[in-house]
Amino acid sequence: MYQLLLVALGVLHLPYSRPCCSPNVLQGDIMVYGYVTEEKKSYQNMVKVYYDADEKKVAKKTTVMMGNKPTEVLTIDDYVKGKRYVITNGNTCNVTELKEQFEKICVTPNAKFLGSTVLGNTNTNMRVDMYSANIRRGEISFETSFMVTPMDGGDCTLVGVVANGKEEGNLFMMETSIYSNFTFEIPDKSVFKPPSECFRYESMGNLLFEVIGRYRQKNVNY
Repeated sequence: MYQLLLVALGVLHLPYSRPCCSPNVLQGDIMVYGYVTEEKKSYQNMVKVYYDADEKKVAKKTTVMMGNKPTEVLTIDDYVKGKRYVITNGNTCNVTELKEQFEKICVTPNAKFLGSTVLGNTNTNMRVDMYSANIRRGEISFETSFMVTPMDGGDCTLVGVVANGKEEGNLFMMETSIYSNFTFEIPDKSVFKPPSECFRYESMGNLLFEVIGRYRQKNVNY
C-alpha cells in the first residue's frame, strides 16, 4: 500500500517526544487492515517494504485482493530520479512524477510521546514506546497512534499504526497496520530496478503525496 504514513509522521509540533529514526536500510512485512466508511468496504493487504535512505529509494510489494483474485502491485519510488513506477502483475507499468522530497522514517519532536509499555508476556518482554500525531495533507487529516521498538544506538522501528482519516471533518476510513520481520539489509536490490516495460512509455502527471485509505486510492493507480 503505501509509503505508508511512515514518512508523514510528525507534522504538528506537540510536546513530550523522544526522537528516533529507523536504520537507513531495512526490509520487512506489513499487514494492513482497513475500512472505508463511505463505501462500507473493508480491505486486508500484505505489503513487503524495502527502504534505502542512502540511495533514497523505497519499494513496496503489495498483494491486493480484487474479489477472489489476488493482484500483485510493485511500487518503486526513486527520489533521485523523481519517478514513481507502479507495476501491476509484473507486466503493466505506470510511471508518474514524484514531486515530494525524500524524508527518513523518523519519530520527530512533532509527535507526542504517550509512554512505554511491554508487548507479549513476561518471557518476551519487548518494550515499545507509544506516540500520537495529527497529520494533514490539504483537506485530509489523520489522527494516528503508533508504537515503535527502541534499538541500540538510538534507532527504532515501527511496530504498529492505527489511523482514522477525516475529510472536511467527516470520518472516511480507519486503518490498522502491523509491522514485522524487519531485517537491516536488502540482499536483492533488484527490487528497485523497474522492468523494461516502464520505459516503453511514461504517463507523467501530477502525483499527490500518497497517504492511506481513500485519499491514497484516489491518487495512486493500483
